Amino acid sequence: MIGLPSFLRAWRDLRRFKRLDVARRRIVFYSEGASYWGYFKPVVDSLLEDHGRTICYLTSDADDPLPSGDDPRIDAFYVGTGGAMIYMFQTLQAGVMVMTLPDLGAFHVERSRHPVHYVHLLHSMVSTHMIYRSGAFDHFDSVMCTGPHQVAEIRRWEELEGLPAKGLFEHGYGPLDTLMAAAGHPATGNGLHILVAPSWGPQGLLETCGGDLVKILLDAGHRVTVRPHPRTRQLTPKAIDGLAARFHGHPRFALDADISALDSLLDAHLMVSDWSGVAMEFVFGLERPVVFIDLPRKVNNPEYERLDATPLEVAYRRQAGAVVAPERLDEVPALARSLCADPDAFAARAGELRKRWVFNPGRSGERGAGIIAGLADGLL
Repeated sequence: MIGLPSFLRAWRDLRRFKRLDVARRRIVFYSEGASYWGYFKPVVDSLLEDHGRTICYLTSDADDPLPSGDDPRIDAFYVGTGGAMIYMFQTLQAGVMVMTLPDLGAFHVERSRHPVHYVHLLHSMVSTHMIYRSGAFDHFDSVMCTGPHQVAEIRRWEELEGLPAKGLFEHGYGPLDTLMAAAGHPATGNGLHILVAPSWGPQGLLETCGGDLVKILLDAGHRVTVRPHPRTRQLTPKAIDGLAARFHGHPRFALDADISALDSLLDAHLMVSDWSGVAMEFVFGLERPVVFIDLPRKVNNPEYERLDATPLEVAYRRQAGAVVAPERLDEVPALARSLCADPDAFAARAGELRKRWVFNPGRSGERGAGIIAGLADGLL
């Protein structure tokens, strides 16, 4: 339930935003929460430093650190998750609105009654037609794509639905660039460090067989860190609490609840996942392998097969590591050792996968800033 102080703060900040000179509202970002800042940051940094722009930043997270910042080039506002946010979207007057939230116009987040150019910045490298809901991008004017598969999928969907062609831009993926810049070599020692980083949902890895997997890996002598998706904590906290209780005090077990931190990713030799998009970041960014537990596909769009295109998160898995049936978890330790036996060979393969599936690796911030500045100036 929203407390009175947050309710009042949201309406106060919304009034302050509406009083802002229209010239300061040419480029507006909306964030669902503080964890999304990592997707915006490379683009924002380039807009400020390379293009000399000012931006507005609207957030629904009362704990988002940006509104407390003192950078005069950023006008930041808290709009909450209730009536102030809904009214903000309905009455927005801005040049360009950039957001990672999909399903614009489908639920409570509507397009403004005023002319605004809506830009979706994709916050995952997965395909657009299976994990996302049907029509998730239909009401955006432009989409900043992470790779060529997303361009092809959205164009095919427009063709099937008779939709006007929106602007599709070759952007890239900011978190991948951050990982690439920070990448080194994980520590060596007795056993591998294995990161268990699954998606969320009733058929997810932690919810179905997480405890058994962790025990098998620990019994094989490996270090294990579990990095749950935030939605798992929200929807099925018992899955996390059960692991914490079961392996409490084990010297080679750890839980990492901070998905904005990179330490557990950078230190791991191998990841075990299901359908999580973070597996792509691990392979394409750190050039390290993944063991995929072959749980049921995460399908939020029952129409996805209409596109007759295999989703990237399905197509790349065997090239990115190995796929294991959930009833054969005992095979994971041996597979992990095999996949990590020749890290240089795997890194070369991962680099080729990145070239094929990711736009502008290492340069997505400057590319994204150029796109948004051009849209704000009416040049694109």
